[in-house]
Amino acid sequence: MPENDMANSRVIRTFSIIGADGAGKTALVEALWRIADPKRPPAEGSTSRLDAEPEEKKRNFTLSLHPESFEEGGRAFHVLDCPGFAAFLTEVEWALQVTEGAVLAISAADGAHNRAERTFDVLAESGRPAIAVITRLDHEQADFAKTLADAEASLKVKAVPLQLPIVAGGKCAGLVNLLSMKAHLHDGKGKYAEGEIPSDLRGEAERLRTGLVEAAAESDDELLGKYLEGGALTEDEIARGVAAGAAAQRLLPVACACAKSGVGIRELLDLAVRVFPAPETRELKGKDLAGKEVSRQASAEAPFCGQVFKTTIDHFAGRVDYVRVFSGTLKHDATVMNPRTRSEERVAHLHRTDGAQTAEVPEAGPGEFVVLMKLKDAHTGDTLCDPGAPLVLPPFAQHTRPVSYAVHAKAGDDKAAAALQKLIEEDPSLELARSPDTGEMLLQGMGQAHIDVTVERVKRKHGVEITLAPPTPAYLETITAPAKAQGKFKRQTGGHGQYGDAHVELSPKPRGEGFEFEDAIVGGVVPRQFIPSVEKGIRGALHSGPLAGYPVVDFRAKLVFGSYHDVDSSDMAFQVAGSMAFKKAVLEARPILLEPVMKLEVRVPEEYVGAVMGDLNSRRAKVQGMEPLARGVLIRAVCPHAEAMTYDADLRSLTQGVGYFTMEPSHYDPVPPPIAQKIIERRRAEGKVKGVEE
Repeated sequence: MPENDMANSRVIRTFSIIGADGAGKTALVEALWRIADPKRPPAEGSTSRLDAEPEEKKRNFTLSLHPESFEEGGRAFHVLDCPGFAAFLTEVEWALQVTEGAVLAISAADGAHNRAERTFDVLAESGRPAIAVITRLDHEQADFAKTLADAEASLKVKAVPLQLPIVAGGKCAGLVNLLSMKAHLHDGKGKYAEGEIPSDLRGEAERLRTGLVEAAAESDDELLGKYLEGGALTEDEIARGVAAGAAAQRLLPVACACAKSGVGIRELLDLAVRVFPAPETRELKGKDLAGKEVSRQASAEAPFCGQVFKTTIDHFAGRVDYVRVFSGTLKHDATVMNPRTRSEERVAHLHRTDGAQTAEVPEAGPGEFVVLMKLKDAHTGDTLCDPGAPLVLPPFAQHTRPVSYAVHAKAGDDKAAAALQKLIEEDPSLELARSPDTGEMLLQGMGQAHIDVTVERVKRKHGVEITLAPPTPAYLETITAPAKAQGKFKRQTGGHGQYGDAHVELSPKPRGEGFEFEDAIVGGVVPRQFIPSVEKGIRGALHSGPLAGYPVVDFRAKLVFGSYHDVDSSDMAFQVAGSMAFKKAVLEARPILLEPVMKLEVRVPEEYVGAVMGDLNSRRAKVQGMEPLARGVLIRAVCPHAEAMTYDADLRSLTQGVGYFTMEPSHYDPVPPPIAQKIIERRRAEGKVKGVEE
């Protein structure tokens, strides 16, 4: 039994299965199932039992976290099958936050494709130990040695094989266990017999074993001392060194597996026990309700604390929350607190996941996944804890959402917003916001595929059909020269008339400083009570500039002169006069159009830098610098928003799906005159520009 399980006779491991789309992650999970339950029938066709949602079946890809719990040989395993598609990698981050380690699947059929690099970046940032598993060894193009070399080169990591596949007659018949230096000859049903290493693999196995021993020794000072003194390391000592190196992310242990035949599947569970830490070794760090930092050991004897890692809302099942238990023991009929809402709820029943099915259980302890039904207001990322000992865990990370669309719905904005808000409770990497500049309702997500799936889900789950359009860039207007104009409003309709006269000087201000009003009246030519009226009139008019009907920004308006009538002057008359003076003066102040500019950070492999730079230049972007990364290059640039609307899809096309970016608002710049003229003409044709007296 591993050292970190000695205090607890029950061995539990909780880990994520990650990797690029198509790497065989879900097939790996199903193979683990069959080891635990040999009577379980295989999935039909190409569709997995885990990928149960229609959107997943349509694409044959995992699009959200799928938990699975099973037991094998007296050991309990809780596994999260994670999406591999780039637009859903935020969920991989969440998965790594609620598990102790990760199995990184890499397909032997196409090598360590660059798409694995982004997943590996997420893994590296999490600090979790990992085991790489080279999958699909039954494929006719499978090449273990090349895949291993590619993984080490592309992931920039020290890859240390723990196993070597035995290929006979074009099929993977078993593997060499480099820890025990024994051959595992599989029967195709998940079982194997130990034997001697085939003679044609003996030399390669001994070479890899030497590298494994050296890597293990270098990861542990005690083992290194023994090794340097000429002592032979035992199998358990080598495994201990490998676990230490993986925990420090100094090395990446590499295993091999064939999900279809079962080769390497049982061995993978053995490695998970040896390499990944036990749940109770984790120190929980968080805050109490007052915001003070607190910590506790994740033991079964501690107060209960767990975190919601997935939420689904269904018309039939209602709200379903999937929770990882970190400390304590959660039992049915227990009362838990949600620190976000400060509310307490009774947990009536606990269930455990079995693919798309659930089974009721009496309790759950550290490291276990549990399903809670019909909690009132728990969201993905929420902490649930013992009301008597609150501990608020760090929330799930959220990132700038680079893809944004304006939402339109036949059912109306309110119904669409309500339906989308329910999906956001399930997936907080989505965001719905009302643009303060254009008034559009904007749906924002992590990529084009993320948005497309959301549109399908909202129709299927809530019956709301929405259409998307590129958001309208929030253009602005400003002035580039000083100007002065008079606004005189005079009406006589019988009885009291209307009279207001305001002379206003405009002058430019630095970008981003907004609007400023200055009262420069002397001698009472405009009575004090009407000066705020002039300012109010200007503020009312600046929301629709005379150039293209966009808000006017970054200028000073100085009221310098005017006149009034004892009877006919009024607040309304001076508001109109101020508005007229402003509109006339703007036209004389050399107005220009401003466009929003976005800050881009683009991460790509080196071989795509030239193509990406050329594409950025074609978008009127300005490259501000490049920085080498452990796996690729970071390009920093600013780009007009109007030119970045389709950047997600275009970057994927340019880089074969391996490039990714973040985008956030930066500043405003003048629109080039030829482009500005087209915008102005279009806006005037649409009737968006008001006259001086409108």
